Amino acid sequence: MSVRTFRLSGERAEGALERVLGVIRRRGLGLHRLSVDQAVDGHWDIAITAAASESEAGLALRQFSALLDVRTARSE
Repeated sequence: MSVRTFRLSGERAEGALERVLGVIRRRGLGLHRLSVDQAVDGHWDIAITAAASESEAGLALRQFSALLDVRTARSE
């Protein structure tokens, strides 16, 4: 497994962060770091650094992208 960084932009809605954490738990990602900052436009910028294989990272990215409150999601 390698360490990957996911960057999300999301709505500041009730339960939004819990839904993001739910994907991390369900995918069994080895969480190294999670940071959440308020963006200039009032949304959240979320950075997740976690250990994941290439296939796990791809599946997690698709699940992050499908969340109701996530506007954009990408992996670095």
